[in-house]
Amino acid sequence: MGKKVVKVLGFSARERQFAIKTANVSFTVKDGRELVREVNASSEELLLARLAGSIYSVGNLLGSTLKLDLKSIQIEVSGELDSNLQDEVNGVEKFKRVDIIVKPTTPASIVLLKEWMDAIKSACPIFSMFKEKTPTVLTLVKEYDRVKVA
Repeated sequence: MGKKVVKVLGFSARERQFAIKTANVSFTVKDGRELVREVNASSEELLLARLAGSIYSVGNLLGSTLKLDLKSIQIEVSGELDSNLQDEVNGVEKFKRVDIIVKPTTPASIVLLKEWMDAIKSACPIFSMFKEKTPTVLTLVKEYDRVKVA
């Protein structure tokens, strides 16, 4: 049996909203409350969406504190399900591994973004919960407009 991977994509939307898309559902969150949601999302998708939303909220808060001038944040989360445990457990323990890619749009330096990412890791309660129970890797991706950055 092949490995099953669940993916969630979240990105900044208008008016400080966070749009979340999965294979089965799309919804928008503002201030931690769902605005639009279809009912056919799996519990695994909702867990990863919750992780993405938490990183987004904490990231925006810390971005303001660090004066990052965040234009937007895109967050991609993929979780490999543990096929041996799928029916036996609920929650984060279902995942064998979780990978998170955070792509901020900001003129901030990579040094400041590294500080921001470290602060998110320590301040985000949902990230901490995932990290305690399953291997979780958070990767920062920054694209620069200039060719000669360094």
